[in-house]
Amino acid sequence: MQWIQAFLGFIFDLFFGCRHDHLTRPFTLQAHSYKICLDCGRELPYSLTAMRLLRPWEISRQPKEQPAEILVTATALSVDKPYTDWKAVA
Repeated sequence: MQWIQAFLGFIFDLFFGCRHDHLTRPFTLQAHSYKICLDCGRELPYSLTAMRLLRPWEISRQPKEQPAEILVTATALSVDKPYTDWKAVA
């Protein structure tokens, strides 16, 4: 009986997506913004410009963005430079 429920849940998710309303706040990692469903653990794409979850057809239309220069390279943080010359990247 559990496999029937799992199969029907899979079909429902396939057509309607995540049916849970318990979502986290938006996260952005490596130029990819998303929310996480606290019930099923799925990452749901999020638009920071529209401030809402993205629909499947909107995801495919988005251009692939290069991650912003968030990380400082190892050469910029060499030990030879004094601490006052280091710059934080926000």
